[in-house]
Amino acid sequence: MPGKHFRWRIAACAILLWGGWMMASVRGVETEGTPPVFPPQEPAGPPWSWNQPIYEVSLEKQTDAGTFRAFESRLPELRRLGVGIIWLMPIHPRSGNPPDQPRSDSPYCVRDYYDVDPRYGTKEDFRRLVRAVHEADMYLIMDWVPNHTAWGNPLIQSHPEFYAKDADGRIRQAGPWADVAQLDHSNREVWNYMRDARLFWIREFDVDGFREDVAGALPIEYWEWLAPQLQAVKPIFWLAESDDPKLHPVFPMTYDWTFQTAVWKIVHFGGKPDLLDEFLRSERRRYPPPALRMRHLTNHDMDGSGYAWGNRPFIDIPFLENTSLTEKYGPAHRAAAVLMTTLPFGRPMIWNGQELGILERSPRKLPWAESPFFDFYRRLFTLYRKHPALYRGDFRRVALDVPGVYAFVRRSEGDCVAAAFNLSGETAQCVLADLPGDLPDDRRVFREIFSEEERPAADLAAQPLELAPWGYSVWAN
Repeated sequence: MPGKHFRWRIAACAILLWGGWMMASVRGVETEGTPPVFPPQEPAGPPWSWNQPIYEVSLEKQTDAGTFRAFESRLPELRRLGVGIIWLMPIHPRSGNPPDQPRSDSPYCVRDYYDVDPRYGTKEDFRRLVRAVHEADMYLIMDWVPNHTAWGNPLIQSHPEFYAKDADGRIRQAGPWADVAQLDHSNREVWNYMRDARLFWIREFDVDGFREDVAGALPIEYWEWLAPQLQAVKPIFWLAESDDPKLHPVFPMTYDWTFQTAVWKIVHFGGKPDLLDEFLRSERRRYPPPALRMRHLTNHDMDGSGYAWGNRPFIDIPFLENTSLTEKYGPAHRAAAVLMTTLPFGRPMIWNGQELGILERSPRKLPWAESPFFDFYRRLFTLYRKHPALYRGDFRRVALDVPGVYAFVRRSEGDCVAAAFNLSGETAQCVLADLPGDLPDDRRVFREIFSEEERPAADLAAQPLELAPWGYSVWAN
């Protein structure tokens, strides 16, 4: 994948006319020029995972010690933040590459799939951490590297047949990454080895799933073979680092890199909010239900570089690889985070330190202190966890005549979330009129999740909302 081993380097909104909730085709209303409508979608993955926001963790950055035991001290705050799934970057011993191969301290340069890096502690420390995560009512997934190994991995010597060779019979590097050796997935013994290694961590340590590195590089037959064997032991959650549609439905979730570029184009290049309609229609065509996308603003690869890959839709814009994410999102930083949490077909993920407002390169150790961004993300994650409208509801975007304004309503039975965004530099007004009229009596009062203002649906429909430039307003019943 391009940029992969940067590793550490790298209304009126007018009126929301709601004359009943239309059922549409599985892809929603596809007619260009009309607002998209998408029917409810049953969530993908094990039921325990359906409403769980994701938090990516670099152990080194989380605490001064950078260990499993030290990270336990962070769990109460992550639980308060509303995190559901903790994704740990690779914890295995690294590299050990011989002198004739590139030195590497990348966690994606795995030397031993059955051990932990001593810098983090011991296997017993890890077992204790998994228990503590579960006791805090959260889940933990491991970052797994199935495509390649370190040149220092003993498998190079004991099982050279596990590796892909060049024309001269030499083990070849994996793609553009000279510090790792390419595994040969035409060899079914490689499949067996990687299956058994994952089962070791599920059975012995009770981990809850895996984020699979460079998942699109492996044959789909491998994933189809592996999935039922892992799920038979425990209902795990699987995240594929890929946006290849073929990985669904084997994987419940793949990466979404396209939402980011749509936002960047709106912010800096005059893109209209309708670009989000184009994005959603395109996504639904390529990823039919129940495909789930990981919505995010940054991750460990993008940390500090903020790259935008040329093969993503909406990328016909001149971004430089080292343009900071703060510059790219600009005044829409918070609005983008709200969109990533409330748009359909997705689940929010934040990279560690993002709750401190960090979108530049993360410091070696995160500067833990009170931050307004903590409460901002806490409210978003709480919204996602508590409202089925966001993780299994339908979606209706309503046509608006106000430039720069984008609004929609989502519903799952009696649960309803309405959101309005001013994606422009000018103040706008938004009237949320005609919210669903058939809500139960006890669900007809809405609360704005940031201001905590409460309004009956009838009042909300009659009183205009003032939306600041790049502002947003989110109401839930």
